[in-house]
Order: sequence, then structure tokens, then C-alpha cells
Amino acid sequence: MAMNRIIIIGGGIGGAATALALSRASFEPVVYERTKELREVGAGIALWANATHILNQLGLLKAAKQVGYLTTNYQFNSQRGKELVNVAINEFELPVIGIHRAELHQLLWRNVPSERFILGETFERFEHKNNQVHAYFASGLGVEGKALIGADGLRSRVRAAILGDESPTYRNFKTWRGLTDYIPSGYRPGYIQEFLGGGKGFGFMMLGEGKMYWYAAATAIEAQPDAAIGRKKELEMMYKDWFLSIPELITATDEANILTMDLYDRPPTQSWSQQNITLLGDAAHPMLPTMGQGACTALEDAYVVAKCLKEQADPIAAFQQYESLRFPRTKSIVEQSLQSSKMGKLSNPFAVGLRNTFMKVMGSAISSSFKSLHAYRA
Repeated sequence: MAMNRIIIIGGGIGGAATALALSRASFEPVVYERTKELREVGAGIALWANATHILNQLGLLKAAKQVGYLTTNYQFNSQRGKELVNVAINEFELPVIGIHRAELHQLLWRNVPSERFILGETFERFEHKNNQVHAYFASGLGVEGKALIGADGLRSRVRAAILGDESPTYRNFKTWRGLTDYIPSGYRPGYIQEFLGGGKGFGFMMLGEGKMYWYAAATAIEAQPDAAIGRKKELEMMYKDWFLSIPELITATDEANILTMDLYDRPPTQSWSQQNITLLGDAAHPMLPTMGQGACTALEDAYVVAKCLKEQADPIAAFQQYESLRFPRTKSIVEQSLQSSKMGKLSNPFAVGLRNTFMKVMGSAISSSFKSLHAYRA
């Protein structure tokens, strides 16, 4: 019955969205996930209009609005809280939603029959046999399908199998993410508020169900360990003289709810399909989180790859079409995300002052570049 079977490696947001889009297009997706349970860590994401469009196409927008929080403005501030730019983001026909990653993940996989998710299987290699692709796993399991999609993240094993094992590029930034029920006094309802200082930044937004999500980023060497005083104390020191809500939020968050991560991407130069095998999301085009488009572009990928497979009987042609539709879009977002991270790296006070002035002057340009990113409908 491998006629219509599409093998998906990785059951995160990209893999789950692909499984849903493919089952809606009457394929038989089967997702192989190496962890023993389906769960998303991380904290919050903003689903911009380009992503809520995909949820709408998949019939999940109403449910997402119920568990998420409607976001209306994206505000950039100095570290002390002086407004630099305020972008209205509620001018599209589709809303922007702040949502917990785990909630989004559940919305997607709950709508796919559970027997389509095979857990605890680590992908090892593949081979081609008479137009089929055979995938082999560490457990000894072997499966065949008419195509294989690698949705297995930044250090994708499928990517390594088709393109070679090149490491992603460390961008000299690390990030912290926190989740708390505490809502600071300085919070403006409906806002994503971001604060820019020297070599570091901080932002926060509401998710659904009364949760506040915050994130911090600072220049750092790769794999830099937590300070001896612990993650939370280190952040309290780093942000002690910032806008009042920021130290308040850090203090209100349990240390166990503060995650940290180094930030990587890959230069968007290389194609990511080989015959009837392709990649999506971070496996294909990992990007920095500065534009907030990582999960959003993975949702776009999932929708487009399913559409191409439906339109083209031959998966090789379908994947070529998918890549030609997705490559230019994701390349420009990877590049913009890297550019805007450079704005955040400035540490000399004079340069920071200049950047802040520049942002004020460039407010409408920043606003329109944002809009064109979110106006896209896959």
C-alpha cells in the first residue's frame, strides 16, 4: 500500500502540519519521530498573517484563536522603554495570534489519525528501489513510500543523508525564553513589545490562557555555559536597569521555565531536494528568530508541498516545483533575519543611539517591510 504513502521524518510543527495538509489532500502520510512522545518545548510564537492564512486553509483558524491571543501591534523601544517604532499588525484580513508552541503543535496533530505517528524511531538512511524510497531506522525498522520529506529540524539527518553533514552557522547570539502567568504593570494589551539595548535585546507578548511569553537575546560565544549564579540570576543582572517590566518578568518566572538556546542558520545557497526526497522548515532553511518567521515558514512549506504533490503525479516534479516556489521566499527571510540580528549586535553606546534614531526615522519603511512579509499568501 506504499502507492500513496509519503514518509515524513520529524513530528514537530513542520512535520505535523505536513501530515495534516497531506491527509487533507488524500495522501497517506506517516510521520516517524525519534522522541518517545509528541511534545513541543520552547515557549511562544507569533503566528503572523502569512501563517494564520495557512491555518485558515487547513480549517484550524477558529480553534487557534480560542487557544491563542489576538495581537495588534509590534512596538520597538529603547532599553528604557522609549518608543522607537510602532507597527500596526492588525490591518490584514487575517489576525496575528500569539500562541504557545505546544498548543499549535496539538492543534495540528490532533487532526491527523494517531496511527499516522510512529514514535521512538530514529532515521538512519534511505535507498531508492524502483521509484520507491526505502527509509531505515536505528531500531531495524524499514519502510517504503513514494516520497520522503525531512522535517527533522536544524541538525536534520535527512539533510545530512542527501546533502552531506555540514554544520549550521553559529551567529554569535544566544537566546533565553521564559513563560509566566505574571502580567507586568507596563504591559500594553495586544502588543508585542521589544526593547533594544547594547548587544542585547528583550521582548514579551501575551499568549492565550493568560500566559506571558518573554525572550531575551545577547551576543555570546558558542555553547557558553550558564553563569555560576544560575540562569535566572544572570538574566536579572543583565537586565537590572532596563524598562521596569523586564526585571519584573524575569523575577516572576520559575528557573525551570527559562530555556536557553544558541542561534544558528545556514546560508541560503543550496537546493534542498534530491529526486523524491525533500526538506522543509529548519531542515531546509534554518533562520534566526529575529523576524519571527521560523514556524510560520514551516507552515507555508507544509501547505505548498502538499499542494505540489496533489498537482503533480510524479513526486520528483512536485518537489522541484515546491522548491522553486519556496526557495526565493525563504532565502529572503533568512537574509532579512540575519540583517536584523546585526542591528541588535551593536554594543557601543554611540552606535546604539544612532540605531535608535535611525529606527525612528525609518519607522514607515520598517512597517512596510513587515507588511510585505506578512501579506504573502502561500
